[in-house]
Amino acid sequence: MKTVVRVLLGLAALVVLIVAIAWIDGLTLPVNHSTTVTATIPAPPDQVFARITDIAHGNQWRPAVKTVTILPPDNGRDHWIEDLGHGQTMNFLATRTDTPTRREVLLDVPGAAYGGTWTYELSPGPTPNTTTLNITEAGYINPPIYRFVMKHVIGMAYNLNTYEKDITKSFQH
Repeated sequence: MKTVVRVLLGLAALVVLIVAIAWIDGLTLPVNHSTTVTATIPAPPDQVFARITDIAHGNQWRPAVKTVTILPPDNGRDHWIEDLGHGQTMNFLATRTDTPTRREVLLDVPGAAYGGTWTYELSPGPTPNTTTLNITEAGYINPPIYRFVMKHVIGMAYNLNTYEKDITKSFQH
């Protein structure tokens, strides 16, 4: 019985040590970050822009989004909530829309542990009927553990890469 207790205490100590190292490492990482992904989408810019700005149907081509709730416009700007399942919702506000070349979207959750903006920039692609899409996330991550996980486990561009893959796939037939 003493051996089992020692093993369990040793495992608990190891878990505490790992969490402490991750937290300390997270403290050394910057709160603010900027990450950009670039993709060639197999559709012309006007169609890609229409897909990006058709908020009500985002859950039809983005598997992570379970439902979208459109909120009343905020000073004429699109405002919505995405339900990602598991009790996680995200409130968004389009802060700038320059049809059909640019869209800025703010994760609009005051006091959130993380947030920031995504800026979508569209231009004609390298071949006819394609679009070069640049998405830049200018964000912040407050909790050190979250910074550690995003930097070393998930990757800072994970959400951007997922979006890029989803929108590219949505245009492939």
